[in-house]
Amino acid sequence: MEIIKALKRNVEKDYGFKIKKWKVIKNVKNSSLVVQIVTNNGKKYALKNLYLTRARQQFIAKSEQLLADRGVKLASPVLTHNGELLMEYNKNPYVLYQWIDGKSASLRNQEDLEAIVEAMARFHQASKQLQYPDDMKIYGHEHWENEYKERIKTMRKWSKEHKSSDSGNAPLIKKYIGFFQKMAYKALQELQNSRYESYFNSEASAKSLVHGDLHSNNVIDSKNEKVLIDFEDVRYDLPSKDLLRLFSMYSKNHSFQGKTFSGMLEKYEGYHKLSSEIKKLVLIDFMFPHIFERLLRKKKYIGMENKELKHRLKQEKKKAAYVYEKYFSNNQGTGG
Repeated sequence: MEIIKALKRNVEKDYGFKIKKWKVIKNVKNSSLVVQIVTNNGKKYALKNLYLTRARQQFIAKSEQLLADRGVKLASPVLTHNGELLMEYNKNPYVLYQWIDGKSASLRNQEDLEAIVEAMARFHQASKQLQYPDDMKIYGHEHWENEYKERIKTMRKWSKEHKSSDSGNAPLIKKYIGFFQKMAYKALQELQNSRYESYFNSEASAKSLVHGDLHSNNVIDSKNEKVLIDFEDVRYDLPSKDLLRLFSMYSKNHSFQGKTFSGMLEKYEGYHKLSSEIKKLVLIDFMFPHIFERLLRKKKYIGMENKELKHRLKQEKKKAAYVYEKYFSNNQGTGG
């Protein structure tokens, strides 16, 4: 294909090597293109086009570069001959990355969970006070209150639309949705009474980055190290966004236990200590039923086996109940 030939020529020109092998790993139209490149001298790279704006891709690649400079183990972006983080072709930004050999990290037990949490906490800690170019757009998460309200609407809308439905997994969801709506409102109320507004309006340099999609498949076991990959959702936000994602993956195959949850937070704070205000916000976010709402919004429950869905809903309920009872039911804040 002529387009591919032209893209290859651009890569060779901008990075100064000859391509020996070109293997498409992922190709989703207008979403993502990932290619493994092997050069004539045997070096391996990953070429990515995420069909993002130049500003967004610049922020991602610069964040990765700054984090790598601080010792975070990740797939580092490779500079072009002109010292640029991006290569443009056909009006799309491409980034070339070091290829990381290894296997996806496992989540077989609590030890595996805490090993990834340690890598996560080290990354969050290292991301503070990063210095971006003055003209670079800095990306953060939307205001949590707006997010919570929109996700509450999802649950209310689902309840209304499935009021008379008894097919598929609808009866099982109905059994749990009242509890999750209750937790959502409690989390929203706690958020409104917290110091989140002060955090949200603070300078980005005082906050930490989050990966945005930190699950075990985006962590590579390479040379006895945990290496983070795929930072396309990186942004400034609170640590709960990464902790939630990882813990939800762990809970797919494990029953919720308070000691595992507490152990995860303890391991995290061993490498990235949280203030009492920030920890409270993290716990509020764990109380909010993000995973349940996502199942509804993205219709993930359709076609899911009833047994699997029941397990996931049960674990989410146990987690939310544990967080509420331990940290919020008696206005204990983050103590106790």
